[in-house]
Parts: sequence; structure tokens; C-alpha cells
Amino acid sequence: MPLALTKTFPRLWSLDAGMALVVTDLHGEWEVYQRYRDRFVDLQAKGQADYLIFAGDLIHADSPTPDSSLPIILDVLRLRAVYGEAILYLCGNHELPHVYGFGLSRGKREYTPAFEAALSGSGHRSEMSNLLRELPLFLRTAAGVSITHAGAADVMAEASNAAKIFTWDHQQRLFEAEAFLAAQDVAGLRRAYARLSQAEPYDQLAKHWLAVTGPDDPRYDDLLRGSIVTATPDFQLLYSTLFTRCEQEYGWDEYAAILQLALQHLSTDYTPQQVLVAGHLAVKNGFQIIAEKHLRLASGSHARPREAGRYLLFDTAHPVEKAADLLPSLYKTYVT
Repeated sequence: MPLALTKTFPRLWSLDAGMALVVTDLHGEWEVYQRYRDRFVDLQAKGQADYLIFAGDLIHADSPTPDSSLPIILDVLRLRAVYGEAILYLCGNHELPHVYGFGLSRGKREYTPAFEAALSGSGHRSEMSNLLRELPLFLRTAAGVSITHAGAADVMAEASNAAKIFTWDHQQRLFEAEAFLAAQDVAGLRRAYARLSQAEPYDQLAKHWLAVTGPDDPRYDDLLRGSIVTATPDFQLLYSTLFTRCEQEYGWDEYAAILQLALQHLSTDYTPQQVLVAGHLAVKNGFQIIAEKHLRLASGSHARPREAGRYLLFDTAHPVEKAADLLPSLYKTYVT
């Protein structure tokens, strides 16, 4: 079928028809990624699926080895060369650091250095940078189902904030950071960055987090550029959108109100949006319904147990009123 995708805003796209296969949070696991990829290829050939949607966090395995993040992204690029915009990839919180050049870690696990090092040796950095900067944050459908990575953040309760998020321009933010940097004492900023980090000299930090070769590398000051962008007041809108913990952060009642307002703003000049599908958090049995309107989906390592991972296959033109309506459209990754 002809693709029915409209890039309504830079970070909010619209899908008017077709069967969509949705997966979340594969986190650099080649084996589970391959299962979903092959499932889509099979269903697409049979005319039973039109879109494969990755709802963020394709990269950064929970353990350093094995981490197939780069092979997965390169394979997604290969799929896009074959299927075009039928392969949709949304930004997650693990993709964001590689857009702006800041580190992401949890406890002793440092996520960004390994991916940056692999990327530096791949010959695909420019292609990868372009891909990550174009990723949408939200995909809404004529079924009334919107898809995002994490859920509804409190910033989405305000229409003005939602408009800023939908039209967010990564490149413009980076241009502004570059202009600011050009007017500063860069050597002094490097020393200040290292001092604030309470760590090694800037040179060692840049080589560790960015996999740069030295001061002549064009990306050498990306840690500074990233810190400039993340220090701007508006950046909290983007951060909250991708890192929200939903009802675990706001409580059930407040989250229900936030969710309703977010869906209202996602409906602007379009089919009323009734349900939000997201991943991001671990969930028992691979799925959970929150506040009747939010379906939390775990397709990979976030499923408890892991073998409970699920994917969603739904008609993007068939009206949906509540999250429970999507339960018959959930399928297990591992079928015994």
C-alpha cells in the first residue's frame, strides 16, 4: 500500500493508514532485534504489516558485552534503504546523548563511550548523526493511538510547551551553542568543565566520552556544546519528555491528568488521540495499562521475565478508545 506518513512537525509525525508493528527498548540486543526484524519482513511480504516502528532506545546494552548497538542501527539503515519510510525510529533517552554530545551513565555503567568508540571506527558517523537528529519524539495515528518513548511528561500538560516540543530543532540548538562557544575563552571553558566534572583533565574526558583523537578533532569540544545546550531553560522540556517515569514520578492521579492533557495536545488539528503507547520502564509480563489511556510495552530486556517481551501489531486507521482495546493486538516475542 502507499505510505500514509506525514511529517506534520519536526518531532510529531502522523500516520493515517496501514498495519504497524511496534517494539520498544531493544537496547543493543541483536538476537531480539533480529526476531522483530524478521517478523516484520515476513508479515510485510504477506501483506499483513506496513510499518515497523522502533519506539526509542535501540542502543546501549545493559552490560558492556555483548553490545550490538551499532550493528543494529546499521541494519536499520539497511532496512530503510529497502522499505523507505515504512521503517520508523523514534528518539529515546539513550539516543539523545549522541545528538548533543553528553555522557549517559547509570551507576557504574557508562553507556555512551562504547557506542561513540564503535561509531568512530565505523566510517558511518555522518550518516548516523543525520539519522539521530531527524528522529521524531511522537507518532500519532488515525486510530487515535500515539506512540512515544517514555510516556507523558508533566511539561506536556501545557499547550505552549507541547508546541515547543513538537517543533524542536536540534540543529538550531547546536548552531546557537557553536555561536556562543566562538565568543568564549574555549581553553578556560575546558578547564571549567573538567573542574565541574571533578574528574580528569578535559582532554581525557573528551577522549573517553566522545572517542575523539585530540584537539584537532572537530568534535573535541562537543562536551562543551552539549553542556551549553543542556543548560538552556527549554532543554528541560526535551529531557522530561524522554526521561519521564510517568505514574512512578507523579503519582497515579496526577499522571492521569497529565496524560489526558498530553493526548489533547497531540490531537491538535488531527484525529482525537485516545491512547498513548510507550516503553522505557520495566514491566511484568511485557505490558501494563496505566490510567486506562496508557499502554506500557516491553519488547526486550525491560520485560519481566525477558521471555514475556511483546510487540504491538495494530491497524493505524481503526479507532481505539482505550488502552485495553489494544490487548488483542499484543503478541509474544518468544512463542514456545
